[in-house]
Amino acid sequence: MNDLAQVLVTDVWRQLPGYDEDRMDLADLAGAITPNVRTMLLCVAEHRRPAPEELTTAAELGERRAIQGVPIEAVVTSWHRAEREVFSWLATVAAPLTPDEHRQVTRDLAAAIDLMTTTSTEAYRRARTEVAAHLEQMATDLVSRLTGGELLDPAVIEDRAKLIGVAVQGEHRALAVRGSALLPRAQRLVLDALRPLLHSRTVVGTRDDVAVIVTPEVPGLIAALTRVVRRENMVIGVGLPRPRFGEVAGSCREAMAAAEAGRRTGNAGVVEFAAVAADVLLLENPLDAGQVVRSALGPILAKPALVDTLRVYLHNGLSTRATAVALRLHENTVTYRLRQITEALDADAPAALVRADILMALRFRELDGPR
Repeated sequence: MNDLAQVLVTDVWRQLPGYDEDRMDLADLAGAITPNVRTMLLCVAEHRRPAPEELTTAAELGERRAIQGVPIEAVVTSWHRAEREVFSWLATVAAPLTPDEHRQVTRDLAAAIDLMTTTSTEAYRRARTEVAAHLEQMATDLVSRLTGGELLDPAVIEDRAKLIGVAVQGEHRALAVRGSALLPRAQRLVLDALRPLLHSRTVVGTRDDVAVIVTPEVPGLIAALTRVVRRENMVIGVGLPRPRFGEVAGSCREAMAAAEAGRRTGNAGVVEFAAVAADVLLLENPLDAGQVVRSALGPILAKPALVDTLRVYLHNGLSTRATAVALRLHENTVTYRLRQITEALDADAPAALVRADILMALRFRELDGPR
């Protein structure tokens, strides 16, 4: 019987989703399977159904798998595989079964498996209902820690994540959702879009007025998010992926910063941190950015028309004509303003206005609003 149990442990561990070292120990799985296999064999040998006390281990198995976050489909499949392995084992340890014995064994084993599966799944559902609120609170607390500024131990973060059923190995990244409608609705829409792609639990919480979602890195993630924002007016900041869940705090901060950068520019859509890293650098260092504005644009800050002309001129590739069209001015007026700007900013020619400090100053004013 021990050999049979070991074969089943190996089969379940290697092939079924959710049965892995992120959620449980191999010894834990063996400790649940072995007594249940013994019950199956006794029921077949004695032509009976499992007694109430024998169903205790089946119920405990369901409860533990619910808490560990193993999908209920995988739990049911494990019982079906147990039925197959037990029947195959019975056919090899004794003389060939007669047709009547074959039918009897099939009936007894099926009856035992059906009752044990029902007991296990009912216990699973009860446990999930009872712990759902607790797990959600744990997830919220975890997000609060990940989005805070404290130094975190990756091992401690992963231990907490395992308690709520997160598969901590593999790449993870964070999303930060800002919606023009109610935040819970925006959060739900994003989760609904991700659900078909995922085979592991996401962690969801809120920070201020932002929903933060930590998700495994999967193919098609950005495309799925893009489809959501095409239908709904929202901003989704996307952090860079990290190798393991325990290192995802940095991605959380990146996602929130990217979402804020998207909000500042007034553009709904998917905002990846890599694309707005310079904007984030300005927003997170407002005193330094403000000094850049004063140093680069100080002589013309009191003249908004000149600042606006400079911004549009640089945006249009130093084209006087395009700038005039954009501002609805005569070209001569633009030329006159550019002469004023170059003199005030001590530039030799309009082309010399393409300077890093000027570009940074203008960008910060767009993000932060004119001061």
